[in-house]
Amino acid sequence: MDNKIKNRTKIYDEIRGNCNINTDHGIYLDIKLEDSDYDKLKLVVSKYITVTLDSYYKDKVFDYNNDFLVKYKEEILNLPNRTPNGAFYPKLENIKQYNKIQSTVNDILIKNNLVNYLNSFDVCTVRIMEGDNYEKDERNTSTTILHSDAWPGHDGDAILTVGLLGDETTSLEFNKPVGKISDDFFDAQVNYLTGLDTFEDVELIGNLKFGYFTIFDHGCIHRTIKSGGGLRVSLDFGIVVKNSEGIRKLFKYDEDKRKGRKVTHSNINETLKIGKETFIEATETLDECYNRFKDDNYDKIPVSHISDNLVVR
Repeated sequence: MDNKIKNRTKIYDEIRGNCNINTDHGIYLDIKLEDSDYDKLKLVVSKYITVTLDSYYKDKVFDYNNDFLVKYKEEILNLPNRTPNGAFYPKLENIKQYNKIQSTVNDILIKNNLVNYLNSFDVCTVRIMEGDNYEKDERNTSTTILHSDAWPGHDGDAILTVGLLGDETTSLEFNKPVGKISDDFFDAQVNYLTGLDTFEDVELIGNLKFGYFTIFDHGCIHRTIKSGGGLRVSLDFGIVVKNSEGIRKLFKYDEDKRKGRKVTHSNINETLKIGKETFIEATETLDECYNRFKDDNYDKIPVSHISDNLVVR
């Protein structure tokens, strides 16, 4: 293993020693959630999606049950706050429910002792991935291409994700780079295809498991797996661990490549207040979102812009 990757495994030692780790692959860690916490997350995220459907399709009556992701698949995929890479962003109509999601995530991070070993963590992104539409996957920024989350400009340490609802075959595949990796592996890339030239090969770690907090370092190469399945719902957010200042402090960057793609990390104490002492407010409606992106061909490398049109009060 290249030392650039080997050295990354050490920064998670405090989490290893103090949290209930189920799976450990060095740059990939799993923490099993209690069933009650998993159920709470599924409930608030389901409500977030259904509130959005009701708000956007005002003339349609929805009958929600356990298979609403199957029954209303096309309506969900055509919501304007969902990007081709699955990010499902809060808008004026669903922001109240989004605050409940963030508050629930905060509670579970505290309960699992993870929050004590983080310098910061970002507000979460709900993600709805489709498993059988390849129309947009020819984009060189598609998450179906192997990639590191450093390439869109994330400069923390890792992403924390949790699989929640829907079809587990519409999965996320995790891999460990093997062989030599180039000096600009952790730099922002023009697109995901150029990033493929920064490492020799990969070794499979496994696929996303529902009901776990999965932490995967920016040295972990991953991709969305589409095998003709249905919708899969997950959430994710960036983290910086306590004994690290993120990859931005460890590696040299080409700042020109990072212009407009730097991710700003939230103060951990401020993030923990959301949904209880403070609340995120949205300034854009779903219709305004539709008009803003209706002509966008999404040909730029994706980076989270969840803070667009949002304020914390």
